[in-house]
Amino acid sequence: KMLVGKTGYGPSCKQDEINGLMVGLAKAGRRVVRLKGGDPMIFGRAGEEIAACRKARVAIEVVPGITAAQGAASRLGVSLTQRHGARRVQYVTGHGADGALPNDIDWRSLADPAATSIIYMPVKTLGELAARAITAGLDPATPAVAVARATRPDEARIVSTIAELPDRLAQAGLPGPVVVMIGRTFGGLATAQTASNDARKMLP
Repeated sequence: KMLVGKTGYGPSCKQDEINGLMVGLAKAGRRVVRLKGGDPMIFGRAGEEIAACRKARVAIEVVPGITAAQGAASRLGVSLTQRHGARRVQYVTGHGADGALPNDIDWRSLADPAATSIIYMPVKTLGELAARAITAGLDPATPAVAVARATRPDEARIVSTIAELPDRLAQAGLPGPVVVMIGRTFGGLATAQTASNDARKMLP
């Protein structure tokens, strides 16, 4: 086992190094498994690794996973495509290759009240993203939830509005991978969370 996972804004293996390890070990006759959390085909750089293997004539097989958005939604008990609440789902990266918020995000698309938007890797850029989406027409009161370490035993979440979530997320300092989910389909979460907390208080 070799740890090559990415660490946000911290030291980690470069993508070229990972590609080289995969190809080199495979060429040496080893059976290589590149294990990723979630779905490697969603912001997982799988395309670059597949291209490197194909260029080196290394046979590959991709085993599909469950992306963080789906895992988080299942744990929340919320449908990303709630009937009458959302007509589409969009996955958006919270930062580009340089770590900054990409300039080519379709802000009007993020402002669409009938869209469920899932923001990957948003921790450092959520404030700017929310401000620009609100300027483009997103209702500041739109329900939003940040989920850290989705589906793991130590999963943590913050339920808020998109206007308030950046400050709350910054104050919480949640460790580990975080996804932010925005849309009216999450409107019942605050009520459900309160009911759940009340039920736990009533337990003997």
